[in-house]
Amino acid sequence: MKFWKKLVLFIIAIISIILSCSRYYIVKSNFLHSIENTSKQNTNHHILEKYMLENNIVQSIQSGEEVNDEKIIEYVKSLSGYMNGNNELIALYTEDHELIYTNIYGIEKIDISSMLNKETEGYCLKDINNNHYMLFFSYWTINGKTIYIVNSYDVNFLYEERDRQLRDILFTDIIILIFSAIVIFIFSKYLTKPIESLNKTTKKIAFGKFNERVKIKSNDEFSELADSFNMMAVKIEKQIKELNLQIKQKNDFINGFTHELKTPMSAIIGYSDLLRLKKCDEDVQKRALDYIYHESKRLENLSYKLMNLMSITSESIELTKINIVDFMQKVKKNIVLVENKIELCMENAIIVADKELLETVIRNLVENSNKANPKDNKIIIKGEKVKAKKYRISVIDKGTGIPEEYIDRVTEDFYMVDKSRSRENGGSGIGLSLVKKILDLHKTKLHIKSQEGVGTTVYFELEEDEMR
Repeated sequence: MKFWKKLVLFIIAIISIILSCSRYYIVKSNFLHSIENTSKQNTNHHILEKYMLENNIVQSIQSGEEVNDEKIIEYVKSLSGYMNGNNELIALYTEDHELIYTNIYGIEKIDISSMLNKETEGYCLKDINNNHYMLFFSYWTINGKTIYIVNSYDVNFLYEERDRQLRDILFTDIIILIFSAIVIFIFSKYLTKPIESLNKTTKKIAFGKFNERVKIKSNDEFSELADSFNMMAVKIEKQIKELNLQIKQKNDFINGFTHELKTPMSAIIGYSDLLRLKKCDEDVQKRALDYIYHESKRLENLSYKLMNLMSITSESIELTKINIVDFMQKVKKNIVLVENKIELCMENAIIVADKELLETVIRNLVENSNKANPKDNKIIIKGEKVKAKKYRISVIDKGTGIPEEYIDRVTEDFYMVDKSRSRENGGSGIGLSLVKKILDLHKTKLHIKSQEGVGTTVYFELEEDEMR
């Protein structure tokens, strides 16, 4: 069942209970109050009748007349006719509770013996022949003989009034409940509208529409809930995008790695098979062996870079203080280039880095610049202090450059702008990916500025230590 339906039913039930209890209390209170007022009036009437009868009997005794049951009944009938005509309802009982006279139809069918005693005078309410009566009891003693007198007064009008009030209240309550149900329905739909909006958005997100957001404008808890939900949705969307990107990168890595292995392996297998099955002249053999050797070295280089890429973690780096000028001199001697030369332009400083990994970064950046075929056959490595405790290392060449649309992708695994030229130079597309990972571990970024046909500048910044 919908929450708004539960809310409507619950509130209507509460209203019904409150109305029923309050109306029952009011009707009961009015009814009891009416009974009390009527009993006071009837008590006075009963006392008046009792004393009038008693007075007549006393006068008869004083005049010497004999007073027996028949005489008393005669006085009662006479009094009844005098007081209220035939509507005066009276019953007489002996001391043994024997009924000697009554004009109350059906009183003999009810047991009132418990009320006929000398210790109690009062009244009770009885149903006689489906009518409601108020019975008053009293007694007097004549010549040592006790006579009980019972007066009956019709109080049907009180019960009819009570029933009328109950009918009016029931009709009024039905009108109130119908009106309340309509108001509560509208209020509940309005109140639960944010929940429905949240539910719809949740279902859309569950079916893959991660850009959906809850739009609730209010200053209550629903607005806070919507804001929290949207924050959660943003984080989930971001994480899913990151996961999708990781999956894509993983697939690209596998596809690129497979392709990088397939191309040289196909060439190696093809030339090896040629040498194995046919007798070739010396020139063909030399070209085949050179190609096999070249592709094998490329596979070896690829395997080393892959191992470096997979093994480097935050736990594997060891940060030390490095004199950058001395360090770059040693790195320059270890890098052998055939056609191009390295030119150092380093500002003296002490930096903090991992020596081996920093050399790997410099080697890969120089290797990329070398593959770009610099026009002036020169690769410049520049070092300078750029801001407080930051030292920038740049590798600059005037080579072929990188098209602007490819700059953001060159650090992806196996990505190569010019695949044919890269493979001719022994490239694998892992160099800059390895550089990026190393610099990430040093908490810095790789920046690339390039213009096609003009050249490329690649730089990064490291923490500088105070020189002593």
